[in-house]
Amino acid sequence: MIVDLSAIEANYRKCQGLAPRSACGAVLKADAYGLGATRIAPFLASLGCAHFFVADVEEGVALRDVLPSSARIYMLYGALPGMELAAEQHNLLPILNSREQLEAWLRHCRLRNRALPAGIHVDTGLSRLGFSIDELRAIAENRSGLSELPVVLFMSQLACAEWRDEICLQQLNRFRRLSHLFPNAHLSLSNSAGLFAGREFHFDLVRSGGGIFGFSTSEDPDFKPMQVVHLRTQIIQCRKVEHGEAIGYFRSYTVKKRMRVATAAIGYADGFPRTLGNRGHVFIYGRRAPIVGFVSMDLITIDVTDLPESWTPPGTVVDLICPEQTVGDMASAAKMLSDELTTAMGRRCRRLYVSSARDDMRHR
Repeated sequence: MIVDLSAIEANYRKCQGLAPRSACGAVLKADAYGLGATRIAPFLASLGCAHFFVADVEEGVALRDVLPSSARIYMLYGALPGMELAAEQHNLLPILNSREQLEAWLRHCRLRNRALPAGIHVDTGLSRLGFSIDELRAIAENRSGLSELPVVLFMSQLACAEWRDEICLQQLNRFRRLSHLFPNAHLSLSNSAGLFAGREFHFDLVRSGGGIFGFSTSEDPDFKPMQVVHLRTQIIQCRKVEHGEAIGYFRSYTVKKRMRVATAAIGYADGFPRTLGNRGHVFIYGRRAPIVGFVSMDLITIDVTDLPESWTPPGTVVDLICPEQTVGDMASAAKMLSDELTTAMGRRCRRLYVSSARDDMRHR
């Protein structure tokens, strides 16, 4: 897998430009959507990014080791039971989602005799994580511990920012009505899709993930993210298969005429979608070639009958995610989300970070 850092930079600056009055934070959970958080986080920090979002303590510790001490690392799960000390020791900020998390964090603060900062998440309509609106109001009115807590971030998550529908506006209004409870906190409502919902959604801090990594979050013609991910493998063997023979497990593809079939080194153990068997395609020297047979654990088989034999010896590069077939194209063909596809890619997909993937791909 090739990860184009220059494309990440361009996309980050585009996201920042869409919300010029807000800070642009980076969501790097799930190892930066499978692209390598410990390599990408310091690169984003060098561009001026100061706010980073991860899922839990383990992901936060990995980033703290590579980021400046001034960088804020927020844990979207909050501090799970027993992880409060680790969060403190590594200067991680839990986003508290419930009364139980709030009380546990306050108990830890009292034990340590320190008022440790945290964030607060309110559920405005996604019904997933966060305080309910009534619960948060009751806690604030009763001053049940919130007065002891330095709240540095107040956030919510949009359910369908892409549509900017009635629900989206309802979430915005609910969030606004609660924001006065935290006058000293950064306010954050927008994810990548929320960048396009309107300036009123941006507040102090936007949380961009897919937008930075080139996963399209809008049909806005003015926002065309650069392609960050390129995936390639190599041909291991090429063979001739006669009419009537079958290819792959369960003999799922029957040969209708004499074919040349190349076997390439990638499979579902690498996160390549099994659903693309007998329906996906790859590119060899820019020419499209269909996948025939099921995707197996380590291998795919490709119909290269229409390509010159000189193009398909062992070692030939096979492009899977490339300018001709983007992450979005492949994800759509596999009936997946773009980030679902990249986060599934295993450790066997070795990552190469370049300043321009296009330059690298000219020199095969």
